[in-house]
Amino acid sequence: MQAIIQTALDNLITQKQQAINDYHAKQRPAVFFARYGRALRQTLSLLWQHQFADSSLCLLATGGFGRGEIYPYSDLDLAIVSEQTLTEDEQDAISHFIQTLWDIHLVPALKAGSIDELCESAAEDITGDTAFLEARFLAGNEALAERFLHKINLQRDTASFIEAKWVEMEQRHAKSQGSAAVLEPNIKTSPGGLRDIHTMFWIAKAQGLDTFLSLSSSDDILTHTEVTMLLDSYKQLAAIRINLHLAAGRQEDRLIFDLQSQVAENMGWQEGEQRIKSEKLMRVFYRASKTVTQLNGILLPMLRGRVYSLLRQFVGLIDDHYYQIDNQIAVYDKQLFTREPEHLFKILEVIQTHNDIDTIAPQTLRAWWAATFKIDQDFYNNPTNRQRFIGFFKHGEGLTHLMRFLNLYGVLERYLPAWKNIVGLLQHDLFHIYPVDDHILTVLRNARRLAMDAHSHELPFASALMHGFERQYIIYLATVFHDIAKGRGGNHAIEGIGDARRFAADHFLDKEESEMLCWLVEDHLLMSSVAQKEDIQNPDVISHFCERVKTQERLTALYLLTVADIRGTNPKLWNSWKAGLFETLFHAASHRLAGGKDNRHAMISRRQQAATDQLNHAGTPEKQQKQLWRMLGSAYIVRHELRDILWHTANLIHHTDQPQVRCRLLDSDGDALQVMVFMPNAPRLFARLCRIFNHHNMDILAARAFVTDHDYILDTFTVQMPPQHTPGDYLDIQSALEAEINNFVHGYDTTENHATLRPVPNSRRSRHLPIAPVIRLTSDQDNPDWYTLEIVAVDRPYLLADIAEIFSAQDISLRYAKISTLGERAEDGFVIFSTALANPKKQLALKQALFEQLTV
Repeated sequence: MQAIIQTALDNLITQKQQAINDYHAKQRPAVFFARYGRALRQTLSLLWQHQFADSSLCLLATGGFGRGEIYPYSDLDLAIVSEQTLTEDEQDAISHFIQTLWDIHLVPALKAGSIDELCESAAEDITGDTAFLEARFLAGNEALAERFLHKINLQRDTASFIEAKWVEMEQRHAKSQGSAAVLEPNIKTSPGGLRDIHTMFWIAKAQGLDTFLSLSSSDDILTHTEVTMLLDSYKQLAAIRINLHLAAGRQEDRLIFDLQSQVAENMGWQEGEQRIKSEKLMRVFYRASKTVTQLNGILLPMLRGRVYSLLRQFVGLIDDHYYQIDNQIAVYDKQLFTREPEHLFKILEVIQTHNDIDTIAPQTLRAWWAATFKIDQDFYNNPTNRQRFIGFFKHGEGLTHLMRFLNLYGVLERYLPAWKNIVGLLQHDLFHIYPVDDHILTVLRNARRLAMDAHSHELPFASALMHGFERQYIIYLATVFHDIAKGRGGNHAIEGIGDARRFAADHFLDKEESEMLCWLVEDHLLMSSVAQKEDIQNPDVISHFCERVKTQERLTALYLLTVADIRGTNPKLWNSWKAGLFETLFHAASHRLAGGKDNRHAMISRRQQAATDQLNHAGTPEKQQKQLWRMLGSAYIVRHELRDILWHTANLIHHTDQPQVRCRLLDSDGDALQVMVFMPNAPRLFARLCRIFNHHNMDILAARAFVTDHDYILDTFTVQMPPQHTPGDYLDIQSALEAEINNFVHGYDTTENHATLRPVPNSRRSRHLPIAPVIRLTSDQDNPDWYTLEIVAVDRPYLLADIAEIFSAQDISLRYAKISTLGERAEDGFVIFSTALANPKKQLALKQALFEQLTV
């Protein structure tokens, strides 16, 4: 047997290397899959003949192997099927077979069991069911394989399968932050990646459409041109993934920085005059993934619409050109967009003003997309088109979705030529995680969230400012133009002024609006730079800052743009401490702009007086206060903000010669902790204190070191709580940290080792003029298990109570509700928490239960 294994290994190595050599030379994914797949089948057949010669079992290729898409270091998806429950001898033989596969350097992912057991497993597991959808016979009892595949395919409920794969895709996209445009994308699972292509064809195959060509010949699901685009994108993505595996020498699906250059070089790209080879590679990926996403928007809804829906269909008239199908908008005449190009924006205007419509029907989308390729200067010069485009920003609702849609289908770069240069443009600065176009749209999304009641709990102060800001559309436009000039060379903030000014003049903004927009573009980095790089406790810094800002309105707009921009750069860069930093600068500048005249002396007096008032209120003797101020000195007051001074002095007043440690949470969420350490000065204290924080897995966000006149240190740290802990653990974490630092300051140094639902009839009006119910469930990209649920429906008595009953029945926690009733129309928003909704079937069950209530 050992000789057989060695022979199998030698043959497999030889044939695999030949396939790899041929691939390096010609870069043909389909040929590699065929040659490597054939080598694997021969090897498995040889091993099966020697280990299961007298067996009645059968061996199947499933998943990627069954699909004929096996990458150099992918798992080997297999299934062994028996007629009845496996005997002990059969189980031992299968274990030996698996070990043999490991011995020849394969990575088997194998399911084994009887027909009934495997069918039952697939019924409960959508991933397993999908793998068997692509199963192929390899060896053994072929009649058994046919019976099994017939039974498992017969039991599959096509409608449920499609809905589950749809939800699965949405969840996968949410985990990728809704975009493939990250600097280290996953070729397989990112939006627009290979898994999206697989999803299209799983859904098609479940309906009996097995090949690319069948999609173009069955009911015009895809045109031949679209099939060609899809095949080209698939080849590009597959080629990148093969090269990625070969460059890594292992299964690796993320285009990590370490491998990008090697993959690009293997694919034939070299350094150019302006772009490095990795950037060329990434732009190819972005273009391919963008095409997949574009076609996804057409193909998946068409395939979904071919199967009986689990929910009843709503059809309604909108006007002479448009009608509504459920939550989609459709056009009567597919030539409308070519004949009257103004409708390219008109249809989006209709969507934005109809809360029960959120997308374009696939056939209409195909016609709309084809017509957008003719957007030119004449289209831009049309005042109607300009009015509609600026109207998107002034209306605000659904703006982020609309702009992402226009970017996805290439309209932004045709309407705004400057946009073309930033599509897929990488930012090699170690803190941006998005290409420029996706970063801009993420900043826009952040700004919009500040204006939405459902998200006001995230950043209450910024949300309050946004709600009181009259011209929100100026901030939205500033997010679009603040980085639009990147990649041109020179200062992008200065270069972008011209783009913003031309846009403002062309889109009917008045002089004041134009000036504010241009100033925000020019100085969009000002607040970030001042807050993070300068001492904002210094009155001179605040004075110079206000000289640039000039007005309270500009200050508010700049603050809101800065918050949105930083949160859109990299979510990990934003925390409660940084939020407090910008708030401090905002308040100081606001005070100054309102007429406050702080100089250094006045600032010292004001802060010291506030602390003195607090101490007097507590009944502290004047003698002790004077002793404290002598010990601290005026430099201390200059270097610390007022709230820290009040905290320090309250704790130090009676213990100016005794070591002490104090900790406090900086916010109610317990996101950041502030630590004060007061002790006799000694060598390496600061470094050893930092070790303690590191030992507790805390990031130091800020630190102020100060030495008193009597040679004590007064160090203040702001630290981030450990990410793997929950807010409920924070008090325990705080106590443990405080205990260790207390031991440290007292000489013990360890750092070196260191309901019932009831139907209620709708009103006559709602029965005659119904609206299509809308149920939108979206996961929070930054907070797993948190979801936003939006519902639009006919209002009726007990509607909210019935919805809450559904939450309770499905063990969903309601954390926020915004209820809006417009006549007989309810538009309600909820923030909910549930660990169960990670399961696609649970999401489908929730939507079905809600739909039943909304259509009573």
